[in-house]
Amino acid sequence: MAVEKPVQPTPVVKKSRLEMNVRMLLSKCEIIAKQEPIDGNTKLKSYVESLSDMLSELKTGPDKPSKDTLAEYTKRVTFLKGLLATATLNTPMEKLEAVQQLSHGAATISADASAQEIHQKTVVKYGAELRAELFGQEDSDDALRKRNIIKAPNFTSNSTSQEDMDSLLKYHQNMQEKVAENMVLLTKSLKEQSQIASTIIKADTEALKKASDLTDRNMSSLKVESERLQEHSKGAWKCWLWFMLAVVMALFINMVLFMKVTKKKQ
Repeated sequence: MAVEKPVQPTPVVKKSRLEMNVRMLLSKCEIIAKQEPIDGNTKLKSYVESLSDMLSELKTGPDKPSKDTLAEYTKRVTFLKGLLATATLNTPMEKLEAVQQLSHGAATISADASAQEIHQKTVVKYGAELRAELFGQEDSDDALRKRNIIKAPNFTSNSTSQEDMDSLLKYHQNMQEKVAENMVLLTKSLKEQSQIASTIIKADTEALKKASDLTDRNMSSLKVESERLQEHSKGAWKCWLWFMLAVVMALFINMVLFMKVTKKKQ
């Protein structure tokens, strides 16, 4: 009857106090970004600045977590910084373009639901502001009343709805063209990076091949020298053996002669 081996418990990675503070403050910043407006939010800005300093200290500290964990923290903090920087722009169109650029970041395409929810909420908010600006609607938000005139189609009170729709469609077409241009640039960048990586890998492969050939040659030379050393050691052992035999024979002969000489004297 087979005896079942006891299941070893999964080791628990102990987090440092600084890392716990980083996680708590990061979660608090994400909650604020989801529940409160980002524009002019000085509390969120101060929290993110403190979070950035704590993350830098965590990266250089003795109890820093794994590289993957640090990378995840960095992505989330960078995403929050991008949101704050987007909120400082003047026009809804600039804000919408900036937040769409944030959608290419790793934080919004990861498994983190908070970052995705914040990003979707921000896109919807700035999209509503842009539509309100395009159609000349009044907004109750104080930040919207202080914004500048955006470079979008200029609608007057006498324009027809068809002209408004044409202008809006033209604007969205321009936005799609910009997104397509950004995608093309991103594709070119990825292609260049892949070519550079391929070149580096090829050079490393050649270097490894040369090192392997050199190792094989050294092993062959070492084997030859080892055989020579064995032959030399065997020859030296034989020489010492004959020398010792000669010394023993000489001592024996001298002893016999000495015994005969002493007997004659007696």
